[in-house]
Amino acid sequence: MGNYTIYRLKFNTQLHTGRDTGSAQVGSLGLEKTETYLPADTLFSAICQTWSTFYGEQDLKTFLKGYTEDREQLPFMLTSAFPYASDIYLYPRPLTWHEKTKESKGVRFVSQSIFQDIIAGSPPQFCKDDLINGGAVWVSAAEKEHLKELYCEEDEEEEEEEDEDAKDDEIDIWETNTRPRVTIGSRNSGSEIWHVDTVEFNDDCGLWFAAKYDLNKTKQKIETLLRVLGDTGIGGERNAGYGTFKLKKPKKTVEMPTVPTVDHFITLSRISPKSSVQLGQLLTGDVAYNLTSLSGRMTNADSDTRRKEIHLFTEGSVLHADEEPVGRLVDYKPDDCLHPVYRYGYAWQIGITGVENETEIST
Repeated sequence: MGNYTIYRLKFNTQLHTGRDTGSAQVGSLGLEKTETYLPADTLFSAICQTWSTFYGEQDLKTFLKGYTEDREQLPFMLTSAFPYASDIYLYPRPLTWHEKTKESKGVRFVSQSIFQDIIAGSPPQFCKDDLINGGAVWVSAAEKEHLKELYCEEDEEEEEEEDEDAKDDEIDIWETNTRPRVTIGSRNSGSEIWHVDTVEFNDDCGLWFAAKYDLNKTKQKIETLLRVLGDTGIGGERNAGYGTFKLKKPKKTVEMPTVPTVDHFITLSRISPKSSVQLGQLLTGDVAYNLTSLSGRMTNADSDTRRKEIHLFTEGSVLHADEEPVGRLVDYKPDDCLHPVYRYGYAWQIGITGVENETEIST
């Protein structure tokens, strides 16, 4: 996965991306949960929707042919967008990493230094004192000290009153807030209050992702679309002003982790295998993976139908493959829909060694 570009999304507002847990029209209270990162398929879909508006639907169809036709190189590949804080970049926890402690089970992201050690087959000693963000993030002791200097500044009087453990808990790259919203009904049905979770990033924090292009022309178009997306917003609740961001590139060169050529990889994006044969290859040997499902509704002026349900391997899954690319652009349109509804499902592969002789499967 060489010749990639790293992007940073610095959010101006709070972000909501996720799926609701219940309709606001059922009962008097709904609650929408949010993810703390942007899956690659969500980001790709947002780019395509903006492409259709900005460059035209026909131009988008031409671009998507690069995925549906048999080509050696895809027009555009990307990772999911994961959190960063200053110059510390987070990665999904590799699912082959096992630590039999209660605290380790809550780890969702690890810093790049820890990620590199894990994929190289020499994971560092786990220490619960190096966890931040409520235990969701594992960083090294040195990285935690660096973050404390950035985000835990206290005046001398406050430092005397606070004990050290309490101050450690204040290292947050992001916070999740629950905000009330109102659904306005008709004259007879009235209105209902519901709630939505949003993510708010700390100073000099946000999301990062990597992208790879076939041509410089493709890169220029997509960077333009990302800037447009930054103004219009990404994710849910955009009508409330959520999800706007500034597109930036790191001031320093960022080299993604690598290991020598191996036959297992960890994916930084969700995967939909292109065939049963490829699925069998992915599940060969010692693997560890999670699955997530996508469905949802498709509404237009004439109908309101549910999309087909599809299942994807999640980020952090460790699988086997001897080919690239792995995955496909999957069409999960309803049977009565006349045009395709695509979802990005290609792997961003990073080799991993030292895979344990244990298969972990969860959904």
